[in-house]
Formats: sequence, structure tokens, C-alpha cells
Amino acid sequence: MRPSKAAVLAGVVLAVVAGCSPGETGNPRPATSDTPATSESAEPTTSRSPRPKEIALDGIDPCATLTPAQRTELKIDEAVNDPLDVLNNDRPAPTCAYMSNGRSVFSYNVSLVSGEGIEYWEGGSNLDVDAKNVGGFAAYQYKLSGTSDAYCSYAVDVADKQQLIVQFLPIGEGFTQDQMCQNAAKGAELALATLQTLK
Repeated sequence: MRPSKAAVLAGVVLAVVAGCSPGETGNPRPATSDTPATSESAEPTTSRSPRPKEIALDGIDPCATLTPAQRTELKIDEAVNDPLDVLNNDRPAPTCAYMSNGRSVFSYNVSLVSGEGIEYWEGGSNLDVDAKNVGGFAAYQYKLSGTSDAYCSYAVDVADKQQLIVQFLPIGEGFTQDQMCQNAAKGAELALATLQTLK
């Protein structure tokens, strides 16, 4: 039961990131465009605040990024290690799907991405991208344009060419877009705090 559930969840994540509207190319990678996704997302890389410290993601188990206490706080009762192609570049990143199977079914997908920094999200795309800050680290909040019921993700600048990506994905109804983004931000904050204790 659990492996099949994880497989279904992975498929949902890929479908959401790929884009849900018929006719869309679905590639979430920012494309060259005269119109930026948001005014904040168009800022050059040099405008980002410096990292408080560098957190190398190499060799970290993604399912170690949330402690038992943090999992309880987020109402998580299952963790599945399942690499995902979160950047749609044919390079699956180490990912843990932290799932809640209670009254509301949802997942916090925590991906440890190497080879691409958060500048990946700068420029025009089929995503709404907003500059944020998580625990003193520069970050981008992003979601699929034109929808308010799919998902919300945070990409956090942890090291050169490395980023922590935390996606809040509701399975079913019951969450507003604001709630999804608040949950994604909370998940990113907790995972970032844990990562700083692992290295």
C-alpha cells in the first residue's frame, strides 16, 4: 500500500510541476520573456542578500531533514525517500515525501538539489515567483500561474549551485493558496533549521 501511495504522489507532483493546462509545454524552467513572473522575481542574482552560512547538501538523507518533533508539529505520519525531477531537467534530486494521512491528506516534499542554485527561478516562466527570506537565507516562493489549488513551493539559497526545495502539496481539497504557501514556508523554515545541525 505504501509504495503505491508514494508512486501516486510522485506522479501527482510531476504532473503539477509539469503544468496542468492542456497545450502548455509544462517545463517549469524559467524561459526568456519580456514580462517577468513578478516584479520581485526579476531582480538580478547580485541583489540577493548574502547567506548567513553555507549549507552543503551533499550526502544528506532527505528524510533526515525533519526531526520527529518537527514531523509531529506538521502532522506528518509517513516519510518516503523518493527522488523527484523537481526541476524537470532529467536529474532527479534526493527527495523525501513527508505525508499526512489524517483528516486532511497532504505532503511536504523536501528536495535537496545540486547543480542549480535558486537563480534557476529568475526570469519569465509559467510560474508566479516571489522573492522571500527564510531564516535569513534568500528564497523564492513559486506556484503554477493561473491556478490557486495546486501547490506552493519554496526554493532556498543554501550554497553555490545548491538549493533546498520544499513543496506543500494538498491531496484533495481543503487548503487555500495562502495556506499552501504558509505551510510551504513553515516546512522550509523547519527543514533549513535541521539542515544546519546536520553539517
